[in-house]
Amino acid sequence: MENRRRNIRKDLASQISSIVSSLKLDEPLKKHTTFKIGGPARYFVEAANKKEIQNLWNFTHKERLPLFVLGGGSNILVSDRGFDGVVVRLTGEFKDFVFQAEKLVAGCGVSLAKIVNECVQRGLSGIEYLAGIPGTLGGAIVGNAGSSDAWIEDIINSVKAINENGQIAEILKKDILFRYRVTNLEKKVLLESTLNLKKSTKNDIVKKIKENTDRRLESQPIESWNAGSIFKNPQGDYAGRLIEQAGLKGLKFGGAKISEKHANFIINSGDAKSSDVLELIKVVRHKVKEKFGIDLELEIKIIG
Repeated sequence: MENRRRNIRKDLASQISSIVSSLKLDEPLKKHTTFKIGGPARYFVEAANKKEIQNLWNFTHKERLPLFVLGGGSNILVSDRGFDGVVVRLTGEFKDFVFQAEKLVAGCGVSLAKIVNECVQRGLSGIEYLAGIPGTLGGAIVGNAGSSDAWIEDIINSVKAINENGQIAEILKKDILFRYRVTNLEKKVLLESTLNLKKSTKNDIVKKIKENTDRRLESQPIESWNAGSIFKNPQGDYAGRLIEQAGLKGLKFGGAKISEKHANFIINSGDAKSSDVLELIKVVRHKVKEKFGIDLELEIKIIG
């Protein structure tokens, strides 16, 4: 039986390798997440163009292999067991972008830092609130990234994605359901997006970026390994305030710790496991529910 499993796996690996630009077996996902936590991906691949990712989608769908698109590795917690399927990272043309007057057409594998910097150089405003957020454009769109001042939905024109039928389709903004930290795009593979920007002075854009960056530096443990905010803010309140008022700041379990700087962040002290983080999440939910009667909803995604 074990030999049969190995042969099946070897055959699948061979077929995947013929589709994509790069394939690694049992790649540790902790190397690719901002939490620095996570077991191995059974198949870790890089897709460099639309043909590769579409063929990969069709293959995994046919073989009933789970497929997960990895962006910058933030906002996720990968299981200690890893991911028993295909993890794909978008490279090549998905990191390209072009400016068309006050529009930006960009691949969903490009880093937010890269396009924010390019917008600054061109005096184009609308994306500066994403400065300092780790990750890629695709991940930011799927999770409707932003701040209390603005959200990425404000500048979206359209996206191109692989739909449920394996076809590449353009989705206009009016057909995208944007909500707090969530969209109806989660089951699609985002490939490209067109953003609406506007002209501004470079000094004004730099000033806004500095304000946002300084605020994050002051209030968030960005110097530590973390995945970003763990819980969504409940309506009319803040998850961090509730966790702090429940007396949980600084609570440790294994190598994981609730940040003393911002209680809605859990940090990896260097040897944390996914199970350590999950135990802290369990404690936080219980204590906040007990003290305030509020059920905290996860903002991070649990993978594997």
